[in-house]
Amino acid sequence: MKTAMHIFVRSIMVVAAILFVFSGEAKLKGLPRIKTYKEYNLKKPNVESLKYTVYAAKVEGETVTKGELTDFTAEIFFDEKGNRVKEIVYNLEGEVDVNTAWIYNETAGTVIETRTNKEGKLQSRTEYLVNYKLNTVFVRRYEDFEHPVTKIVMSNILVYEELWTENAKQKKVNYKKTYFDFMDGVAAKQSISEETMEKPYTLYLILESLTAPIDYTWLYDYNEKALKASSGKSKKEPIYDGSLYQYKAKSKLLSTVLYYDKDKILKNETSYIYSFDEQKNWTEVSQKENSIPKFIVHRDIKYRF
Repeated sequence: MKTAMHIFVRSIMVVAAILFVFSGEAKLKGLPRIKTYKEYNLKKPNVESLKYTVYAAKVEGETVTKGELTDFTAEIFFDEKGNRVKEIVYNLEGEVDVNTAWIYNETAGTVIETRTNKEGKLQSRTEYLVNYKLNTVFVRRYEDFEHPVTKIVMSNILVYEELWTENAKQKKVNYKKTYFDFMDGVAAKQSISEETMEKPYTLYLILESLTAPIDYTWLYDYNEKALKASSGKSKKEPIYDGSLYQYKAKSKLLSTVLYYDKDKILKNETSYIYSFDEQKNWTEVSQKENSIPKFIVHRDIKYRF
């Protein structure tokens, strides 16, 4: 039986002849899907795991407490370098919903991402190959399928391939996706598109925003807003109807999101108030909408030492 690594090496050989025709100006750095402790607002790479639990804010008079769970719980694990290597997502009943693991090789430019369900059965395996010189990311996704007639499970079936190419000079990302028939492995459909690459977005961030599964919502939404605020003390995002969002950060943390209508009248204000531990990492945030508590998010942080 061929291992995942054997298949990945074969994949690299198959596409090597394709990648040379693409070129770009700037050089890619790092890897897609890799996240570090810094992207989780942690001060040092001494965190073993980080668990987000999102509660509805329960208001009784002047007292605000944690109410019901309002989102799936996410538990993230880090290696000694501070890189995310595993994630467990729990449903509202506290049961495991999905496990995701990552294997990185920055020198080779490879990532293997494996998703399994609570029984440990494969949901998908996604392989990424970066060409740092040519500014490309080649992606292959494999899944297990049950044959509709024989009911035999066919393992490691290629579902699709993606080729992402950065054109930094034109501030564009070109994207080609090819789907394969799981019965015979023949290419069945192909789509081609182009995305605009504006700061603070990069090829990797565009790739992730368009293709990464969303297993929980609060943290995803928070990170999107924090990214927009990270380019400066505030970031203005005009909307097609003339309205405007303004994102603000304080001490590198998302602090306020303001929404103005087309007449520049403030219609909504979302604020974030944090509590910190002795390591100066935030352990709880109260999210308010127009001064009314909406969510209380708790972070359970386990340190290596």
